[in-house]
Amino acid sequence: MTVRVRLPRVLTDTAAVAPRHEVAGDTLGEVLDSLFADAPGLRHHLLDEEGRIRPHLLVFVDSVRADIDTPVRQDAEIQVLQAVSGG
Repeated sequence: MTVRVRLPRVLTDTAAVAPRHEVAGDTLGEVLDSLFADAPGLRHHLLDEEGRIRPHLLVFVDSVRADIDTPVRQDAEIQVLQAVSGG
């Protein structure tokens, strides 16, 4: 199953990877593993030491906030965003 992943520019610049990827997986975790096979430098930017999505990131599958176990469908759109906070 192929899905599309879009990454924010700050990550693509930091990890020197393309902003868009087509990878395979049935869950968000599998998709990320496929992405890391293509761009291993992204792993520590996206996941913490326990394999969870870092708290300052938001990940959406077809515009719905997702976690590692979220299933993905064929041709899903996955977008990674940096959370914005302030006061």
